[in-house]
Amino acid sequence: MAKGRKGGPGKELQRRLMALAGLIVIVGGAALVLWVAGVLGGQGGGTTESGVKIEDVELVQAPPVEGEDDLAVEPKEGSIAPDFIVSDFDGERQRLSDFRGTPVYVNFWATWCIPCQIELPDVQELQDRHEGELVVIAVNRKEPLDLALEYYRAIPKLDGEPGLDLAVEGLDPDDTLYDEYRALGMPVSVFIDANGKIARLYNGIIDLATMEESYAAAVESADGGMASDGGASPGGGFGY
Repeated sequence: MAKGRKGGPGKELQRRLMALAGLIVIVGGAALVLWVAGVLGGQGGGTTESGVKIEDVELVQAPPVEGEDDLAVEPKEGSIAPDFIVSDFDGERQRLSDFRGTPVYVNFWATWCIPCQIELPDVQELQDRHEGELVVIAVNRKEPLDLALEYYRAIPKLDGEPGLDLAVEGLDPDDTLYDEYRALGMPVSVFIDANGKIARLYNGIIDLATMEESYAAAVESADGGMASDGGASPGGGFGY
């Protein structure tokens, strides 16, 4: 069930823009420090507070989809999603295909991507609405762990509370995964059905209504058919 929101659409937009402006100042300051230190612009990742090194993404062979042995493994709607193992913020390794049986939403983001900053609260809202029925894998692109964490803990959710809490908070230190999915611009959204097939793929920002439609398409895809209304091909949306 959707959460209630205070005020009209104009006030809601104003509140989100003001919060975003404050966040940009915080992230900008951290980015400046890292740039001076020679960190920003190189490989991301790093070491967790407990001393675990963030490993690069590992590309692995995707399990076949039962009854559809002829499907290709490629970043394309109707194909099997390329499988991968990613390190989360705690350094634990998470594999995409381990979530077979549940729809998955893979979202690529970065602190410097303004459309990502606008989109991520909606991603959190989508997960909250479908708790236990959807796995969100957020993948930070090529940024230091400390910078990603500071941003992640500060960005406001739709209810104004700071900090996101997505199912898998992953890191792609050298763009291995981003390149594997042949992504264009930022942000990037990939909706994968419970069998491991890509139901929807977007390059660019999408809104909450489109996320809901894409989640529904992933559910329908696993039930035996792709939803035909409102599907977007790679290159849809707007972003960097």
